[in-house]
Amino acid sequence: MKKYVLISALILIIAISFTFYIYRVKDLGDVVNIYQVDRILLTTDESERAIEGIEVEIPKVSQEQKKKLAEFLNQYQVRLTMKEGWSSDDPSEQFTLRIVYKNGDFEIYTFERDIVASTRIYEVVNAPLDYKWIQEFERELNSN
Repeated sequence: MKKYVLISALILIIAISFTFYIYRVKDLGDVVNIYQVDRILLTTDESERAIEGIEVEIPKVSQEQKKKLAEFLNQYQVRLTMKEGWSSDDPSEQFTLRIVYKNGDFEIYTFERDIVASTRIYEVVNAPLDYKWIQEFERELNSN
């Protein structure tokens, strides 16, 4: 009997620890896995409408641009939520980040003032995201 109680307690402790680990606060750069990025396409709301329905090539970015984006993303902390779906509360300050990683994987992240959505929904703990910086960075990426 003691053996079953001990095993049950151990399983409960592991389950609780795992839950706290998954829902802990993380840097946004870690969630996006910014250091494994090979190519980036950043689009704001206006530019998103312009490429809608068109297959677009995702350009490679320089080390300097990756570093600049990493510094921006790492200043924000996010926490995984239990939300299943997401609808935009502020579409005027929304941007999409399409990323191709070094291993060939592809991911799309949608950002808004206090939400980051991909296959999961993250809440930005120290919101809002600096949309003006994103617009400037998009112009810089597109000028190359």
